[in-house]
Amino acid sequence: MSQPRLPDTEADCLPAPIGVLVVDDQFAVREGVARLITCGATPLLYVSTAATGAEALRAAARLLPDVVVLDADLDGEDGLALIPQLALTAGVLVLTSHGDAGTRARAAGLGASAFIEKHQPAADLLDAIERVGQQQAQGG
Repeated sequence: MSQPRLPDTEADCLPAPIGVLVVDDQFAVREGVARLITCGATPLLYVSTAATGAEALRAAARLLPDVVVLDADLDGEDGLALIPQLALTAGVLVLTSHGDAGTRARAAGLGASAFIEKHQPAADLLDAIERVGQQQAQGG
């Protein structure tokens, strides 16, 4: 019986850097969340942004992010409808002001990995991004 491999260095204990795509139709929210993420403790490969569903799908196909932070309402466009396609290659974290039980259930049913309301503390968002990123690194 083999023993579990112990980390060789401190670097082996650190989480792998992740790529994050932020999708929100509101410029200030989109850029603010992106800046918040870059100031967090999670090691990052990149943080990119998109304002529409079409931009999000193109960026996700090009970048292959580990985590997509997705608004449920993209200026009248149904952001949640993007979850099944985005979740094929990324963990999807829904960040929304629509935190009702129906929206939560629909997001989970479509494959969202996490759900955070915009009024929650920034630390909750950063923790959820790290958690989803780690889940993706371990195979989803």
